[in-house]
Amino acid sequence: PHSILHLQFAAINLQRAIQTPCFLKAKGRTWQQMLLQRTGSAWQPNYTSTSGLTAVRQRRPTVRAAAQSSSSPEYEALRGIKVVSAADGFAVDLLSLWQPTEDTTVVIRFLTHFADLSSWEYAQKLSQKVLPQLQAQGVQVITVGLGSAESGARFASTVGYPIEQLYADPAGACYTALNFSPGFAPEAQVNAYLKLLPMLAGIGSPGTLREVIRGYIGDRSSGPVFEASSPFDILGTGYQRPFELATLRLFNMVGILPKWAELSPEDTTLLTQQGGTLVFKGSEVVFKHVDTGILGQLKDTDALLAAVAASSRTTSGLQLQQARVD
Repeated sequence: PHSILHLQFAAINLQRAIQTPCFLKAKGRTWQQMLLQRTGSAWQPNYTSTSGLTAVRQRRPTVRAAAQSSSSPEYEALRGIKVVSAADGFAVDLLSLWQPTEDTTVVIRFLTHFADLSSWEYAQKLSQKVLPQLQAQGVQVITVGLGSAESGARFASTVGYPIEQLYADPAGACYTALNFSPGFAPEAQVNAYLKLLPMLAGIGSPGTLREVIRGYIGDRSSGPVFEASSPFDILGTGYQRPFELATLRLFNMVGILPKWAELSPEDTTLLTQQGGTLVFKGSEVVFKHVDTGILGQLKDTDALLAAVAASSRTTSGLQLQQARVD
C-alpha cells in the first residue's frame, strides 16, 4: 500500500521536471472541501486567502539577550544566524527572538521546505493539538521553514498556521549549523528531484516506509487524526484508525500540487534537507529531536509536552528555593 503514497510524491517530481499544468487543481479542491465538510474536521485549509501575503511590513522588535553562565552547543551554533519573518519580511537574529533566562522556555520547530508533505502534516498537528497547550503554559513557540518569506506566508495562510510564529531560512543556514540531516547523497552532483526517489524508498531516509505503512494500517499508540466526528468512527475512537492518516496525507498532497512552484525553495538542494525540534530553557537545550528522513518528524508530541512540563517544574522549584532563601 505504501506504493500509492510513493506515486503521489513522484507526481510532484514529474510535475516540476516537465512543467505540465496541474490538472488536479480545481478538482482537488472540491474533493478536499467536500470530504472535510462531511467529516467535520477542524482542519480547513484556506486556499483562497492571501492575508499572509498582504501583512503590514513592520520591523519586529528584537530582544536584547541577557548573559547566562553557560549555553548549549546548539545555542552557540545559532549565534549570528538570521531568519526572515513570514509576517513582515524582515530579517532578524534567531537568538534575539527570546530572552535567554532560566525562567524562559522556547520551543523551536525546524520544518522541512514549505511544499513538503512533512511540513504540512506537522504544522497542522502543532496548530491544532500542541500550540494551545504550550501557549497556556506561557511557552514561546518559534517555527522555521526552508524557503522564502513569501513562500512561508503562503504556507501559513494555506494550512492555517499562525504567521507571526513562522520564519523562513532561505539558505538553510540554521539546519547546517545544527548538523541536521541533508538527506540522501548530499555530495552527489545530481538533480535534487532524483535524490528524492531513493529517499521515498527509505534509502538515506530511515523510517520512511514504516511511517507510510503506519498511515494505512493505523496506530493504536497514537491519537486520532480527526478529532471531530468522522466516517472513521465506525472503526472505533481514541486512536489513529486505518487509512485515517493516509487520508489526511492525500488531502495535503492535493493541496500541495497546484502550489508547488509557489511554496518550494528556489535552492533545490534544500528539497532533501531534514529538520528537527529543540526546546530551550534560556540558552540550554532540554529536549532535542532530529528528523531521520521523509515523514520522520517528531510524531510523539506527548514527549515534547512532557519535556516542556518538566522544564517548567524545574523553574518553579528554583523560584521556590530562591524565595525561601530570600
